[in-house]
Amino acid sequence: MENQSENRNYAHLPDELLAKILDRVPTTVEKMNSMFDIQDEPIKQGMDHLRNSGKLSKLSTSEYSTSLIAVDGSFILEKMTGSDLLLAVAVGVEGLTEDTTKDWGGDKNQYYQWQTALSHDEANARLGQGVMFLMELSVLANAEHDIRIMDGAHFTSILKINSMLSAKDESVGEEYAQALRDFLQETYKKIIPDIPDIIKAAFNDDRIIALAKYSSSRDIIDAFLSKYKIKIDDKTFFSLGLNEDEYLKPLSVGQSTEEKRKIWDDLHIKCNLEIAERNELNQALAEAIKPLTTKGKESELYFTYYKPYQDGPAYRIELKKSLAQDTARLDKYLLSIKRQIVFPEIREPYPQYLVDLMAKSISTGMFAIEEAIKLSPALKIDKGKFNLLFSYRTKL
Repeated sequence: MENQSENRNYAHLPDELLAKILDRVPTTVEKMNSMFDIQDEPIKQGMDHLRNSGKLSKLSTSEYSTSLIAVDGSFILEKMTGSDLLLAVAVGVEGLTEDTTKDWGGDKNQYYQWQTALSHDEANARLGQGVMFLMELSVLANAEHDIRIMDGAHFTSILKINSMLSAKDESVGEEYAQALRDFLQETYKKIIPDIPDIIKAAFNDDRIIALAKYSSSRDIIDAFLSKYKIKIDDKTFFSLGLNEDEYLKPLSVGQSTEEKRKIWDDLHIKCNLEIAERNELNQALAEAIKPLTTKGKESELYFTYYKPYQDGPAYRIELKKSLAQDTARLDKYLLSIKRQIVFPEIREPYPQYLVDLMAKSISTGMFAIEEAIKLSPALKIDKGKFNLLFSYRTKL
């Protein structure tokens, strides 16, 4: 009998696929080498230029605070056979602290959560992400701690809230707008026109800083170091070039023509949902984010790169103008962040690492929601429709 395995016309998966992937590793390594090896001299020249032009500084304080938190959020959209389940959370956690005098405000708003069921619609993801960012801003604004870390960049929350409010681009109907109203009423006892107040409460507080784990910005390189032909991003450049406890003196965002034009000049939140208060809302939204924009003026949002440890990475930190121009207070903030970094075991400040773990536990919450719905005695779906309560695809 002919051996079928010798005449097969199919692959042994996933083994052959993995072997093909590993075959390409030497090529990938070579490309990574080309990114960094030839950059040593340009990086040195760029750093020398910044030092000689007085754009760098070094910590000169022993003062720090342990009254420090980080806030993060998570969102999950479970596509069921007959509907979408949406769950969004935002949570804050304290760092390594000895301070027992600060807490989470009068309402103890250390976390928020919101969940709902909606008809299938591609715009539901916009709603979930926008709600998540609004809740993150609320946790940050309502806490009483000295230093509060927003996970990511300021403009990310603006983009996601704008996406939520401009969902008419995807032909959303009244159900979408009603879901947003329900969220605001259930969570804050607020209405849609109150959204600018939620934004301003966080964006006007200089105790709130933003720390992005990942950044592709080349604002500094493009603005000041273009002649050195540096091919990496700012965060990588400062990670390789700064000395321990050295940092970039804070600058207003949008230093380079490219980044100013692409991000900060056109930064906006605009509502196109069919609501009666839309015109007044859009005016209030424009005022809420105006301090961050650069069109015809300098932004009041500043940024710096700080390297706490010689062998560790540099951190991109966004901060308000009042903090950026107060050197003594800024140094205290930077040293406070350094004392929360347990490098190399944990690469980000400890509360930012911990809150990320907390936020990612959302999948457990969604599983609990699904099982509770199926077991609820109040459920009025008969046997013929029970399959609508399961995911649209088989889960492994």
